[in-house]
Amino acid sequence: MKILLDMNLTPRWVGFLHERGYQAVRWSEVGLASANDLEVLRFAAREGYLLLTHDLDFGDLLAYSREARPSVVILRGVDLRPEASGEHLLRVLATAVEELETGAIVVMDAQRIRVRPLPLG
Repeated sequence: MKILLDMNLTPRWVGFLHERGYQAVRWSEVGLASANDLEVLRFAAREGYLLLTHDLDFGDLLAYSREARPSVVILRGVDLRPEASGEHLLRVLATAVEELETGAIVVMDAQRIRVRPLPLG
């Protein structure tokens, strides 16, 4: 699974995910910091990335566009450091792997995960 991290997450996530066998890059490694959310979303879809973010705008963009890709994992109400929430994220990725492969928005919070298949509508 290839994971693209949005700019609002610490670059430490890249190392954390690499150490656990995931291909991960931060948006700043592949795109311009001035890019808007739609550009980031389109890049992730085109290049086959799952998008990891804390920004709810990506879910809204997918809802309006009715696109089936990319899958997005949104971290909500959790400590955004990989040292604190990384193991929880790994469990979420393992639990929702089929949905993420076919297209989904997954919202991860401290108590539960919510999975919405794409396209929304």
